Amino acid sequence: MSVWRYRDEAIRHGWEFLDLAHERDKTHLFEAIKNNRAGFDEFLLRNQTSILNLVEATPSRRSAQLRRLAPKDDLTQMALILAAWQHCRKAVLAYDWLMDHESRFTPGRPYRKETASQGLLFDDLRKRAITRWPFQWGASPFIEEAKRREPCGANDYNEVMDEYNPETGLY
Repeated sequence: MSVWRYRDEAIRHGWEFLDLAHERDKTHLFEAIKNNRAGFDEFLLRNQTSILNLVEATPSRRSAQLRRLAPKDDLTQMALILAAWQHCRKAVLAYDWLMDHESRFTPGRPYRKETASQGLLFDDLRKRAITRWPFQWGASPFIEEAKRREPCGANDYNEVMDEYNPETGLY
């Protein structure tokens, strides 16, 4: 299987998190990040294992995982969903890099395991900027993203990810 196929699956995994968050209120998460970005970054580090488990899980298991990780805590659940979406986005960017460096990837592993793995690879590629708030959720609480009006203005713009509509399931 080609890197393209894994990249496409990582994009679909990102869509799954947008779908999971579609009916949820994002206001509290927006305010929490805007008021304490360092706290959110610390949250990402503390919960990396949970985030990887969410990415690796099938969509039908994710709601139960979220309830187990943060019972009756919508803010933490939304933060985990956002973190998992970010991880999928990192994986897509890592696959983009791998397509330019094919010796770093050997197809054959399960898609979800490979998505989790390539998301970790991105941390070694910090020179690339990453969109941290889905365009589908409106204005971003991250200052460096707040000024962008259109998804195509992002350095890591990806039409399939950034133009996806959770209401219709189409991009």
